[in-house]
Amino acid sequence: MNSTRFFASVAQPLLTGATPMPNRVNLQETLSFGFEQTFTIENWWTDEGFTATSDTPLKREKMVALAEAIAKVLNGSFKESKDIWDHMQYETFDKNGKASFVVTMDPGSIEVKTPPVLFNKVEEMAKPLFEAAKIVQVVPYRNWWYGVKGGTEGGCHVNMGGLTQAKNPLKKEPELVVKYSAYIHNRPYLHYPFMGIDVGAEGNAMRMDEKEDYDEVADRFEDYRDLYEDGETLTAAKTYQFFKNTNLIKEKASFPSLYKFKSPLYFIEDRAQEALRSAEEFKLVALMRLKIMEYLQTQDYPEELISFGPSLHKEDLTSYSLWADFQYWANEMDINPVPFQRFFDRQFPVLYSGQNQPTNFGLKEGRRQRVVTDIKKRGDIVVSKNIDTSYKRFELFYYTETSQDLYFEVEANGIEHKSCIYRHNGFLGFGNSGQAFYEYIDIKYDKDNPVMSIKLKEMGSDKLIESAKFNINDMQWT
Repeated sequence: MNSTRFFASVAQPLLTGATPMPNRVNLQETLSFGFEQTFTIENWWTDEGFTATSDTPLKREKMVALAEAIAKVLNGSFKESKDIWDHMQYETFDKNGKASFVVTMDPGSIEVKTPPVLFNKVEEMAKPLFEAAKIVQVVPYRNWWYGVKGGTEGGCHVNMGGLTQAKNPLKKEPELVVKYSAYIHNRPYLHYPFMGIDVGAEGNAMRMDEKEDYDEVADRFEDYRDLYEDGETLTAAKTYQFFKNTNLIKEKASFPSLYKFKSPLYFIEDRAQEALRSAEEFKLVALMRLKIMEYLQTQDYPEELISFGPSLHKEDLTSYSLWADFQYWANEMDINPVPFQRFFDRQFPVLYSGQNQPTNFGLKEGRRQRVVTDIKKRGDIVVSKNIDTSYKRFELFYYTETSQDLYFEVEANGIEHKSCIYRHNGFLGFGNSGQAFYEYIDIKYDKDNPVMSIKLKEMGSDKLIESAKFNINDMQWT
């Protein structure tokens, strides 16, 4: 029998149109959003070092071209300066001489820092950047040979704070920062589908429970809740000191990170956001955060942290599980989930390339904790990582409009785990009709014998519905 996958969302029931508590600030008028966005070249593999080191001749050429194009789109100007690492960067200005985008170097790409703006200006702010990127022919993804446009590997971050210290709502209501940290921790479906591929320990956007000393930070949250319930409030500066020795702050590579929640910035930094691909996507990720913050203004206390256990990196890290939970949450938040499906499709792409692609079932590139064999840092900044790419996860799926029970038979060297079949209980599928069923396979594949043989069979009779073979080396059907 096929197992039914029940998705237990931790989203709390919401009152649509709930209003903040008295004396709360208006976040739409005060909460600012700044982005660090990355770009590379379409054929990134043709320039050795472009996606591995900060400074290459082509990167310099593209940086100045991008700055020039931004200045042209803005009817403004640009100038060369130095970043904190003494690397060249380009500052751009609009037609009124106001500071705008800053084009910088990044070990994996070209990074562009945007000016901070309020929510209603986010999409308008981002449009000139993508117009300029199109002119210069740089793209916010890596184009892979098997048809997938993946993350740039650069550091894309979303910073939330205020346009000025005096107007910063997070400084005025620092309890929002603690509430937000707990809220995001308790909802992996607001994290994994929107980040780069660097999942798990030693990543660029680790959850609190993917790092050492999780018990310590969990205890600190309990201490904070006790203070809060007793009516004691902490200033922004004291909130930072309260959590300073936890992995929310001492580990900069956190999601969220409170590393910058101190004078003068008092920012939340949501690290390693997948590079955004349009101005609309800037607005989508900002909308999601604004809605969360507005909801948290209505809540008396920070949530208790949930302990997920092994399922966090197993069935809960599949596309269907994350998508079902996200849809439930979005509808509770009065957010249309449909525009967000693109993030899930990109994180878990269907693999089409090659010959003899099956027609009765499909295969997605899954996500699992990456196995890091070596890390090089420049101060607190990770410059490069060596990843054992032989560890893979795939998601097999089929859709049916009948009550027919089917199962997958998979043969390959190095299979570590093959899950049961789950039924997808999301409100929408991924473009297919009928009921979706899926499972995932973890494998440390053999590069000398990389072919997976996959058969879809009928339960009970073992009747073969379809068979196909997939080569993990070249990610092609064969």
